[in-house]
Amino acid sequence: KIAYPFYRTKKMNLFRFYCSVLICTLQQNACGRIAAFSPQPSPLTKQILHHTHIFSTKSSPFKHFDGLPIREDALTTALYATNKNKEDKFSFKQRIESIKTAVIGLAAGGVASTPFIFLHDVLFPVDSSYTSGFSSWEFDTDMGSLQAALFAIVYRYCVREEDDNEMLNMGVVGAFVVVRTLSRVHVPSYCTAAPLDCGDPLGYFDFNMIQQLVLNGLESAALFAGTAAAMEYAYERNWVSKFPN
Repeated sequence: KIAYPFYRTKKMNLFRFYCSVLICTLQQNACGRIAAFSPQPSPLTKQILHHTHIFSTKSSPFKHFDGLPIREDALTTALYATNKNKEDKFSFKQRIESIKTAVIGLAAGGVASTPFIFLHDVLFPVDSSYTSGFSSWEFDTDMGSLQAALFAIVYRYCVREEDDNEMLNMGVVGAFVVVRTLSRVHVPSYCTAAPLDCGDPLGYFDFNMIQQLVLNGLESAALFAGTAAAMEYAYERNWVSKFPN
């Protein structure tokens, strides 16, 4: 409706025509009127092309508007540019890239975190009721590898092509570290509730819980930072591609 009045003007030049098509395309994209995977032009696009006499039975690749030649293939490329970009983001190739990313995260996360998990579960166990030495080490390493695989996929979706902001990388890693660290803290049985009081030195956190925070924090930092470093290395080696913007 915004662009249509311009097409009734016989003296409109080629520049105004392309501007009108661009306005209409952006309007459709903002309103969600163009289907992401639709191979056909929308009704409004057909109406525009009809009134500008782009659809023609002539065999020449050049169509005429107001006496000026216009390549139909160039116009079609411009009209479908938004749909093509959306389709490429969720193509079969991108699914393969996600599988490769998960494999890299699975291997890198397990290798990077297993020494710190061994330190936590075997050498300095906080509570024997929650840890059982080598069995806990094996289980936590396996679960950490799965967490790293999922993190690698999320990392690829967050840090995309042309994103050179280091704070974004650190923010993604930090968010996962904080969530994993806090979720693995166990409240000792001697703590009292409402309000929570576990004793010295902070009341809410005693020495036992602080030790859990430190050890779990080291585990999580090694797990996710190591996975992020492996992803950046894979990007440089072209083993996996960044997700497009």
